[in-house]
Amino acid sequence: MARTEEARAVKIMKEAKTGEEKLRSWAAQRPGGNTEAMEALIKTLKLWIDHKPEMIDAFLHRPFWEIMDRGVLDRRTRELIFLARFFVEFSPSGVIEHWQDAKAGGVTEEEIMEVAAMACYWRYKTTMAETCTQIVEAFKKGINVSLYDPHAYEGEETIIDK
Repeated sequence: MARTEEARAVKIMKEAKTGEEKLRSWAAQRPGGNTEAMEALIKTLKLWIDHKPEMIDAFLHRPFWEIMDRGVLDRRTRELIFLARFFVEFSPSGVIEHWQDAKAGGVTEEEIMEVAAMACYWRYKTTMAETCTQIVEAFKKGINVSLYDPHAYEGEETIIDK
């Protein structure tokens, strides 16, 4: 069951019918929010809104209001998780939107900055792990490759010489 403070937003989201109405209904959780960002989102997703609005519902809208409707996570926790995700993905528009949502939900700037610091730690730790994996794969594939011999092709005509 949605928490009392989010019940109105969930109701409005559930009642939205078109793809555009569904996206605009998200503002119910943050009246007076960044309308410029909402317009940019609608413009970005216009193809789906016009041609496959069920995609908006299936992948964006319904899962979002269902999370809110279950009421397991409070808004503060949920918004901090969203912020961490957008920090890690380097998504400025997502950070702006969820920064506003987090502030509207009572999150302090100190908490937001701590999440940003944790996201930086996680991203670079992950980047190091991904790099290790890539290096190991490169070494595996290069085991039978001999060292580069700059004289190995002397005397051979190449496409560059033609």
